Amino acid sequence: MKKKINIIYKLLPCILIFSASQIAAQTGFFTQNPVHPLQIDAGKDNGSTPDAGKLSNDVVATSDGKLGVGLLNPITKVDVRSADNKGLIGVGTNTQTPAEAGAGAIRYNTGGFLDYSDGEQWISLPLAPPTKALVNASKSSAQNIPNNTLTYIEGWTETVDFGNNFNSNGTFTAPRDGFYLVSFSITLANGNIPKNTFIETAIESSRTSDNIPIFKTVNSYPAFQAGAVSNYISGNCNAIFNLKKDDTIKFSVKHNIGSARNTLNDGKLNNLSISEL
Repeated sequence: MKKKINIIYKLLPCILIFSASQIAAQTGFFTQNPVHPLQIDAGKDNGSTPDAGKLSNDVVATSDGKLGVGLLNPITKVDVRSADNKGLIGVGTNTQTPAEAGAGAIRYNTGGFLDYSDGEQWISLPLAPPTKALVNASKSSAQNIPNNTLTYIEGWTETVDFGNNFNSNGTFTAPRDGFYLVSFSITLANGNIPKNTFIETAIESSRTSDNIPIFKTVNSYPAFQAGAVSNYISGNCNAIFNLKKDDTIKFSVKHNIGSARNTLNDGKLNNLSISEL
């Protein structure tokens, strides 16, 4: 009997160490099968097969130091995007200096603002979103368009330019990342239109990646039964661009009617618009 007791005493530390290592690996509170080093089922409702709704009251800490509140697999350091759509973070007031709080800290200002620290000062976030870019412009002056030469259209007169992002030389600069709806129309003065000719209108972006860099529309003039005719020729182009801040948009025309032709000096027929979506 004494020999058996001694064996038990010798095995007991090994059992305790093994148990401790198992507890340290996956620790669950009120949940049967924790999937992370720490999982707490505050609602005690997970059961054997918890769904997203049941997990919305769980808190988990992952092995790579991420904290999830209301979801099982956080993908940021703190993730509160739960299935119950109540992933709000309450931010309180703070008396620390910006340097004490550190760059990137956020606090609630009792004046009704959120402040963030850049490490040197508290900066209030704006209450209203920035005004979206909107441009309307027309062209009433003549511009020479040489034959078979891509020509950028200049000399625009703005009627609307929210944000001052467009200049009269015909270049729009995106004020921020986003999608922009663009429309462009141009008309060339009256003159001879030979057979088998075209006019090409184009809207061109400086961004070549993650975007269609240029949109073109071609109006063609095939052979006429009675030969060449004399008339105005016009073109238009519409596009949606995915731009990054400071990307630009320009407008161009190209034709092969055999000789140079001026743009018609009528702003109703030469116009453009740009709207930030």
